[in-house]
Amino acid sequence: MAKIIKRTDIIAFLNTTPSTESETWSLIGNKTSDLSYSYNPQKNTEQDVVSDNASTTVDGYQISMDGEMKCYYGDELYDFINKLRYDVAIGGDAETTILLIDKYITSGASAIQAQKFNCTVSVNEYGGVGGETPTLSYSIDLNGNPTQGSVTFSGGKPTFTPSV
Repeated sequence: MAKIIKRTDIIAFLNTTPSTESETWSLIGNKTSDLSYSYNPQKNTEQDVVSDNASTTVDGYQISMDGEMKCYYGDELYDFINKLRYDVAIGGDAETTILLIDKYITSGASAIQAQKFNCTVSVNEYGGVGGETPTLSYSIDLNGNPTQGSVTFSGGKPTFTPSV
């Protein structure tokens, strides 16, 4: 029987301590009302002179997500992205890792299917309307191929294990 997937079953965590050996995974989505992954397929279409119809192949993807969060000082994710904004981070200073997790797909007794990507975080806008909580909008661009694996949770924090 098919199961309806809830939006809360599609989650992502950003490593907010990329310069340390151990990763600190911060949930993406608190104080955010809309967040989607854009896969942006890179396609190649060719039209042969002897065919009436073209053929298209998918050569790759340029996966990204654009988010906007309300500014809450003390929130791990906000503090990390706001520091990138304040530092006007570029190059390697704007790089970290991200976990994409579909909680509805399990791969063992307590393990959940996950992907780990290298990524780049950039800040788009900061501020907002007078009298309202300011917002910080950002983009996360996933880099290269994912490491496939699974996660388990302890205290609400994921531990990623790559597939063999």
